[in-house]
Amino acid sequence: MNYSKLRGLRVSRKISLQEMADAIGLKTAGGYLRIETGENKLDAKHLPVIAKMFDIDLNDLTREIFFEDKVEQCSNKSYHSA
Repeated sequence: MNYSKLRGLRVSRKISLQEMADAIGLKTAGGYLRIETGENKLDAKHLPVIAKMFDIDLNDLTREIFFEDKVEQCSNKSYHSA
């Protein structure tokens, strides 16, 4: 998971940690911060709420935070046949 991308999406939209925590039912901003730092796992049930908070399609959100970095890494590799 691309935690920095998750954080970047929140920061670019000027959404506070507490707002995100409230939206997904956490008691403290620190709880959400631990998700953004990878200390706690992101629960799949929170993805639709996070997508709504970011005003982004759920598929786009999952692509950005779970897959975009891996695709980029793979596309940068050079494969040579012997």
